[in-house]
Amino acid sequence: MASVSCFFFERKPTMPRMKPTETTFDPDVVDSSLAAFSKLPRAIQVALSEKIEEFGRVTVDGVALSRCEQVKNGLGAWRLMIPVGEVAWENDRVYRVRLEGFRGKLGRSFPVCEFEVKTCAEKMPDEAYAEHDRQALEAARESMVLLKNEDSLLPLRKGTVLNCFGQAQHTYRISATGASKINPRWAPNFAQAVARHSDFSLNEELASFYRVGNRVPDGKMLARAKALSDTAIVFLSRHSGECQDNRPIPGQYYLTQEELALLRAVTAAFDKTLLILNTGYPISMTWLREMKISSILYTGFAGMLSAYALVEILDGRTNPSGCLADTWSWDYYDHPVSRNLPTLEEGELTPKDNAFGVRIYYEEDIFVGYRYFETFEKSVAYPFGFGLSYTDFGLRCENFRRTGNGISLDVTVTNGGAVAGKKTVQLYLSAPDGKLEKPRQVLVGFEKTKLLAPGESQTLHLEAENRWMASFDEETGSYILEKGGYCLSVGHPGNLQTAGEFVLDQDQRISQVRHLGCPVEEIRRLTKNTSVTGKKTRMVALHRRFAVKAKRAPHKPEKLPRYRGKTVTWDMVKADPNLLDRFVAQMGLGELAKLNVCAGGLWGEGEPGCAGHTFEMKKYGLPSYMVSDANAGVNIFKPNIGFPTSNAIAATFNKEIAYQVGRVIAEESLENGIFLNLGPGMNLHRSILCGRHPEYFSEDPFLTGTMAGFHGKGLEENGVGCCYKHLFCNGSDLSRMGSHSVVPERALRELYYACFERAFEIQKPSALMTGYNALNGLYPAENARLLQGLVREEWGFDGFIMSDWNSYFTVNALEMVKAGNCWLTLGGMFWVWVVRLGAYCGMIPRSVLEQNVRWLLKVCLGFEKKGKEISHGIT
Repeated sequence: MASVSCFFFERKPTMPRMKPTETTFDPDVVDSSLAAFSKLPRAIQVALSEKIEEFGRVTVDGVALSRCEQVKNGLGAWRLMIPVGEVAWENDRVYRVRLEGFRGKLGRSFPVCEFEVKTCAEKMPDEAYAEHDRQALEAARESMVLLKNEDSLLPLRKGTVLNCFGQAQHTYRISATGASKINPRWAPNFAQAVARHSDFSLNEELASFYRVGNRVPDGKMLARAKALSDTAIVFLSRHSGECQDNRPIPGQYYLTQEELALLRAVTAAFDKTLLILNTGYPISMTWLREMKISSILYTGFAGMLSAYALVEILDGRTNPSGCLADTWSWDYYDHPVSRNLPTLEEGELTPKDNAFGVRIYYEEDIFVGYRYFETFEKSVAYPFGFGLSYTDFGLRCENFRRTGNGISLDVTVTNGGAVAGKKTVQLYLSAPDGKLEKPRQVLVGFEKTKLLAPGESQTLHLEAENRWMASFDEETGSYILEKGGYCLSVGHPGNLQTAGEFVLDQDQRISQVRHLGCPVEEIRRLTKNTSVTGKKTRMVALHRRFAVKAKRAPHKPEKLPRYRGKTVTWDMVKADPNLLDRFVAQMGLGELAKLNVCAGGLWGEGEPGCAGHTFEMKKYGLPSYMVSDANAGVNIFKPNIGFPTSNAIAATFNKEIAYQVGRVIAEESLENGIFLNLGPGMNLHRSILCGRHPEYFSEDPFLTGTMAGFHGKGLEENGVGCCYKHLFCNGSDLSRMGSHSVVPERALRELYYACFERAFEIQKPSALMTGYNALNGLYPAENARLLQGLVREEWGFDGFIMSDWNSYFTVNALEMVKAGNCWLTLGGMFWVWVVRLGAYCGMIPRSVLEQNVRWLLKVCLGFEKKGKEISHGIT
């Protein structure tokens, strides 16, 4: 055998590289596009070829930055987050960024990286949208909640020099991230609001000092500040958004040592301290017991004109009227939910959605939020429904009476103070324990006054229906009012006055329903006699299916023969909607499959940036219809309106404001060719640490459903469909595709189904979105008992149902379609799923595909009619 010479060439390892992915920067945008992975504010990202092992030095125009942070994004690529906003805060300027001294995982040095970053021009209001902007400002005004105001510190005197402490005055947040992020036309920051919209001025020395971190000023700086004004204002801010739950750690739920040191130093130096809580969710208040804080204002994320609303409250032009939509406990671990919700506090294991699951036991049962704290007499920092005003109101209840459907009463509200203001009247029910334990109080109604001048009165009429006073009996599958004494009160938990009472001599059945979505696994429940929980939340291997499965109910849509006559076009259907059945019946199986799958998002260059769109069929003249994300605006590339987040809208307790939010979003959606808004999101605040807490409304199902319903009504009545989401119990973003909620049937009926049911009473939506999580053994996306039995038969839904984006990674697409899930999203691998559905066509009856397409196209047809009628009036 001939000899063979072998030559081996040693490949020289490539040098690590850095490459900026962003060379423009908006100094008014606090949270980056990678906020789900890095909470570093006002940062841009630089792509890394490998992980950094040794950090170097970063300068912007020669000024060293405080810190950088490396993260791995959702695609597994390393990114370096650089907080250029510490230096680059002026508009329309070019800044020079330099990175040096970084080493990679093999000890190799990254080459010096230099590049320029240009800040965008300052955004200004567009007069064409002045009316929409006024609605955004009004919503922001009413969403803020005054929690404390000793010695009437607020409002401040006009002309006051504002001594503002804390970096959050520059990282003042107006929006959550993810699906509820806004892209406003203009959004003045706090400094701009002070300069343009108030008689105040800023202590510029402090403003400059807090460009970086929450440092404690030295004694001389504090003395100079006190010479300007005897009042200190401390800002605290927290990010929150989709894809990442918040954690019970310093810098998120708890205050950091730097923040505590700052508060101690400021309160020691100043007799009067105002605290601005600019957070998307409640935070720890244990520190409040040791701090001398005069006033506390909770701003939440109040939208594009949040800063304007804030300075109006500070100077008294606006009298705060918001009320808390959640209980603010002293500590996170005061909530029973804390023992049964996954967090990363016990380690850095982050479950992979496709590999691991989190089984969550809802052992607190019906005792969520104030239902727990009031019933078990637990102390809280601030109760649900609490909110102060600059004036005082008197309430007089009269005309209390039982009706055939519930109770009604009149409440006269009188402004007894010296300034104008609004007042929310909340109505609570106390029901007797019988066979079923009851929470001490349950919200059953609310109304809000107009702006009342000093001495002015208004009489509000309140009603509470039997359905919302009843409890669910799992044994009989019915809603019942048990015999005994009932008390209706007005006020808020911890401060209620009796409005009326009645007694039932025997149990009264309100309605009979089917057992739908019952748990298939026994769990121990929290009761008034047993406060210790049993099973704990645990990580479980998922393997795409859960070991415990509930029974599926068959889905049998109406069967129609395939139409093989003359081609029916979409224009013909628009002219005569009775042709819709024939239009669908003429399609082949492949065409039906295409319409059962979202055609993908439009996020590329030159595209509008919408979340998804339907498949276009030129053969039939069927266009593509676009959907957009967001509860608080139109989440597309083109700047538009930016409202407060949903929990802030809930704090207004104002149904008209919720309606106007929907109306304005509808009008701006129509302008941009959007036929359906993927909102409102309305999962219950089971945990205050859910990343999507700002995107959802409240811990109370009646408040959640009411405000979401009026939001949806504003959309639907103004030409754009709404989509209630997510069905059901999608209350955690940690391993959200692998989360399995195990929930007692009573809790489902009284809390987690109830918020959607209440919204349905006000406005039936055009669409529904199923959640990522499994519920009691099945994913709702594939559960025909829920999608057909509960949603369509019991609630009368006649729109279309879609999956959440990429749910088919964990849920079987065949089962979703068979159960009546009409639109599989995102469809990023569109043809893969169309082909798969085509392969399934032998397993999916044609009638199922046709019915799903009819539901989808029925909504599109309604948009064509409503949208065009309304758009004529929106020139």
